[in-house]
Amino acid sequence: MGYKYSKYGKRAGLSKRMVAVTILLVLVVVMAGLELTGVTHIFHKQTPAVVSGGSFNTKGEPKTTKTGSATQNGSSVSASSANGSNNKPAGPALALITPSGDFVSNHHPNLSGSPAPNALSSVCNSTPGASCQITFTMDGVVKSLPARTADSDGSVFWDWKLQDIGLTVGSWNIQAIASLNGQTKTASDSLDLVVSQ
Repeated sequence: MGYKYSKYGKRAGLSKRMVAVTILLVLVVVMAGLELTGVTHIFHKQTPAVVSGGSFNTKGEPKTTKTGSATQNGSSVSASSANGSNNKPAGPALALITPSGDFVSNHHPNLSGSPAPNALSSVCNSTPGASCQITFTMDGVVKSLPARTADSDGSVFWDWKLQDIGLTVGSWNIQAIASLNGQTKTASDSLDLVVSQ
């Protein structure tokens, strides 16, 4: 009796192992099929979808015509060179933030540098990548700091002297202008820049 019990126990153990091995093999085959067809990405990275048959123009690039050519810098360019392989679809447009900041560090400077210095600093805060410019207007005359692009924090900085942009004695209205993707926003300083001799 002891022999028959161990014999049947051994067979029962073998059949349980066979079932487990069969289930494991089926799972491996199913997982391999899912991985190969791209349904799952457990063992490999997902490859990005490739867009073909269309073209996405980035800022500054000419749009192609139906004939597949475009004009760039006055010369004809084929569609393959006008639409390079690095073209990406345009992302969502960033909203332009109205400029703010200390447009001038001192509202009462002196051209001579005494008693107040003639050196100033200016800050314009807006959307990162926006073009910022600060203008000074008096009696129809407009002077300005050169336009600069806002850094990743949305800030532009200038260190300058009154003589650098030709400011003369008088009361100058200060305005900051920010522009991005065809949008323009302005802000005026509540105080004028009063330049003394």
